[in-house]
Amino acid sequence: MAARVRVPIARLAEGERALGARVARYLASVHRLAPGDAFAAFDPERGLEADGEVVEVSAGDMVARFGPLRPARLVATREVTWVQAVPKGEKMDSIVRDATELGVTRIVPATTTYTVVKLDGPRREARRQRWERIAQEAARQCGRSDAPEILAILPWRDAIAASGPLQGTSFCLYERATTPLRGALLDAAAGLEPLVFAAGPEGGFAPDEVALATEAGFSAVSLGPFVLRAETVAAATLGALRVLEGLGPSPERSRPAEPPASGA
Repeated sequence: MAARVRVPIARLAEGERALGARVARYLASVHRLAPGDAFAAFDPERGLEADGEVVEVSAGDMVARFGPLRPARLVATREVTWVQAVPKGEKMDSIVRDATELGVTRIVPATTTYTVVKLDGPRREARRQRWERIAQEAARQCGRSDAPEILAILPWRDAIAASGPLQGTSFCLYERATTPLRGALLDAAAGLEPLVFAAGPEGGFAPDEVALATEAGFSAVSLGPFVLRAETVAAATLGALRVLEGLGPSPERSRPAEPPASGA
């Protein structure tokens, strides 16, 4: 029987190792694992996994033994980058969590004209590390054995450059755009080419920021007549993408076979 408990382990390798306080607390305190109990481990950066067995539990730590590494069974099947202008409070936590559960492979936090959050120096890196932990936990909960790469917070121009936009597959979600996302997303969902989405903070994007994105190859598109909250956009967009990917070819691109002629 497969191990029920899954944990992310950085630099996962075969053999014995101490797991550290955070993982030990999760396994021993939350799931009550004891020596001899089995669990599953995955390396969120390399897309590998292994079976683990608890060897020893001590105050604040745990030693486990890992079997041979193998390619993960469930990882993201395409490159999807989400560029997010950082919103206020803990909204970015929810965006990172939703984006991870919906298959994003890279998250690029950005600062824009209407970004309220101001993080400098060590606080920027501390926040990135927090989002990285949230992504790893979200990967564990949803069954992924990889987690999205979380870049450092970048100015808008640098975030656009870091996203690696590709003509026709990069979308700037803009409430004043007149082109709906629906048609382009339907076409994109049918393939496996990389996709990039960019979403603004509270207040949206300034016109010059949208112009910068379109110059870089993004298409400015609308999600419809309703103005969504900053923390809702990722779930709405990526959820639609996941649903469309599951539908297979659209009726416009794949006609049903003609019925056989009578007597054939």
